[in-house]
Amino acid sequence: MIGTNLLNYQIQAKLGEGGQGAAYKALDTKLGRTVVVKVLPTNLTADKNNLKRFQREAKLASSLDHPNICTIFEMNEANGLNFIVMQYIEGQTVRDLVHGKPLELQGALSITIQVIDALSAAHSRGIVHRDIKAQNVMVTDSGRAKVLDFGLAKLMDEEAAASAGIHNTEVGNSGTPYGTATYAAPEQTRGENADERADVFSTGVLLYEMLTGTWPFRGKNAIETRIAVLNSDPKLVSEHRKDPIPDLLQQSINKALAKNPADRYQKISAFGVDLRRVLREISDGNTHVSFTESVPPRHAQSQGKVSRAVRWLKNIRGSSGATTPNTSPSMSPRSSSDSGSMTTTDRIAEKKSIAIMPFRNLKNDPDSQFYEFALADAVITELATLRSLVVRPSSVIAKFQGKEIEARDVGRELQVNAILTAGFISAGNHFRVTTQLLDVGSDNILWSDRIDADTGDIFGLQDTIAKRIVEGLRLELTPDEKGRIERVTKCEPAAYQEFLRGRDFFLRYIFRTLARDDCDSAIDHFKKSISIDPNFAPAHSGLGACYANRVFKGLSGAEDYERAEIAFNRAIELDPEIAEARMLKVFVLLWRGQKEKARAEVALMKKQAPNEAVVYFVKAILDRSDGCYEDSLRSLDRLVELDPPVKAVAEYHRTLIAIYQGRVEEAKNELAKLVATEPDNPMVLTALTLAHYYLKEIPMAMALIKQVLEHDPTLHGARAIAAICLAAKGKKDAAHAQLTYEVMRNAEADYDISYWVGSVYALLNEREKAFDWLQRSIALGNENREWFEKDPNWSAFHEDSRFKQILERITC
Repeated sequence: MIGTNLLNYQIQAKLGEGGQGAAYKALDTKLGRTVVVKVLPTNLTADKNNLKRFQREAKLASSLDHPNICTIFEMNEANGLNFIVMQYIEGQTVRDLVHGKPLELQGALSITIQVIDALSAAHSRGIVHRDIKAQNVMVTDSGRAKVLDFGLAKLMDEEAAASAGIHNTEVGNSGTPYGTATYAAPEQTRGENADERADVFSTGVLLYEMLTGTWPFRGKNAIETRIAVLNSDPKLVSEHRKDPIPDLLQQSINKALAKNPADRYQKISAFGVDLRRVLREISDGNTHVSFTESVPPRHAQSQGKVSRAVRWLKNIRGSSGATTPNTSPSMSPRSSSDSGSMTTTDRIAEKKSIAIMPFRNLKNDPDSQFYEFALADAVITELATLRSLVVRPSSVIAKFQGKEIEARDVGRELQVNAILTAGFISAGNHFRVTTQLLDVGSDNILWSDRIDADTGDIFGLQDTIAKRIVEGLRLELTPDEKGRIERVTKCEPAAYQEFLRGRDFFLRYIFRTLARDDCDSAIDHFKKSISIDPNFAPAHSGLGACYANRVFKGLSGAEDYERAEIAFNRAIELDPEIAEARMLKVFVLLWRGQKEKARAEVALMKKQAPNEAVVYFVKAILDRSDGCYEDSLRSLDRLVELDPPVKAVAEYHRTLIAIYQGRVEEAKNELAKLVATEPDNPMVLTALTLAHYYLKEIPMAMALIKQVLEHDPTLHGARAIAAICLAAKGKKDAAHAQLTYEVMRNAEADYDISYWVGSVYALLNEREKAFDWLQRSIALGNENREWFEKDPNWSAFHEDSRFKQILERITC
């Protein structure tokens, strides 16, 4: 569909898909406005009842004119397709907005009241929605709510339906459940006829979800959920929140969720009256509160701890399997989308997302253990290049290896639409995998399968799983993407086995151990893979990633960048689209002084792989090195969306930028909040060290950086910062002692560490060494001239003619 035209509507992007059709962003070329075109699949229009229901939705919704109801412009047919044209709304669905986290009371109440106002208007026209749910309510950034999708709506008055020419297909009284299981009223669950009180119930569920981050009625699947709706009582809202809940609010929710329709609010407007009273109460009794104004929604604060501490940059990697530097605080993620705000279709909320869990070794066979993480990583790599899908990177799923999980709960934690779980048994030459793809929102199994393969065809098995995921999620691929996903990659079976073993050691090194032995073992297996099949690009890329990461972590010097460059070049020669090699090679380009090539490569990859976390990591580094602070901050936001566990890394880089911009106190306060949840995280502590240092609170800075180095003495960037603190106190010998051989070797390849080493010498007034390391930092790509000119560490040099000459050569 994308790129085609339906009459005067030019289809631009896919927004989503449900049981009743696919929605696309489109341009109305006649009126020059953006619209949404909802297309009913041709296989459904062959059924007259489906077509009539589709027509009914358009007629019902178009008969309503209300600011909280999505406007229907027209219904039409072209190219054999039936479609509805409706208002385009810039925002997120409530489901994407909540993402498993409670909203603040005022925002949740504001959205609910607006939904009630919309439904009250519909009910006054005799129209019941019957499918109110989080996915059918859009919310703009300002908090304006819009009700969507009247696909199950009905007219309560049969005569009115007939006179309006609306086919009032009766769903109730058939004994078949209808509506979405988690939101449908008990009478809908029993397949009975439903009136406006069913909308009261569903709106109560919606409010409960916004206040708690979860549903009041839950089950392992749709059947269990419907049983819970009929028989279970939900937990009190206060059990899910830390802030107090007004008694009237809980009473209102209880009344809305009553099993018997006679016990609920008989009119949805009465529900709204009580919620307005609650809103007035939490607004300190202000009788002048305007209930027509929307409230920008925000998540409630202090809702539990971060699930895991992010280790020293070790979780920064793209979904392609590309790792990012994680030894020194210098090589941490910061990136940017181009200047300007992101549109709705740029946001993750508009794309389907998935998490691939580590495969379970069902026989606990130690000889097959390497398949657990490596196979999941391979599927992630294969899917990561699809523009219509956001894939959680391996850094996110690493902690689940070897653990029993509840897929639904993990899916909500990772904020994804779908989650793939798989188990395998390997016996001789036979390999069997059982897979299950779960829709996190509905708890429905999209597909499950048993796939048998020979151990010599594991690559083909991985391809099969990736293709089934694409089919199960009903993704719309571009022709190039179809070609990539259907392309059969040829590789000698033994070479692929060695590659997977190498990948297993490499991922273990990155995400768990940071042990040199694991990295060296990965190198050995990648070399064996290459010796068996010299034309297998991923093995060359994996080898280069190992060498690059040894530099990042201070285990070797720039000589490993030379080895990495050879491996990356060969990988790219064999497969020009291989993301890992292309993005990690950017660091080699910086080391070579080829920053323009690095910028061009990142810009190209951002277009080709917009969902790759590693792209935004690398772009962030370039933006910060150029002094493009706002671009950097936007990229950090995008990075965290793609790879949520990197929050600590993002805060580290936000702190650096805040220091550059003179917002140090603000940065310190934000970090203090993060320390409460991640007290031992070296990145958080290092960032806090820098904040205290630039606020001239040096004793506190020294205490913090000492704590970091006691935890891990190999963090060479942190040791350079310790040297700065000592030099600032005039402790020359102690500062020199921190500049070890390993620190200086890392400084040769890392622009932040080289700048910090130069800063130590500047504070000690060792001018020649200070200038040498400043120029080395600039040669590595650090062109942050604005900061150089105001960094107090260099204040004694600001009038030095040589210092000025060095800065004048920076052209960016």
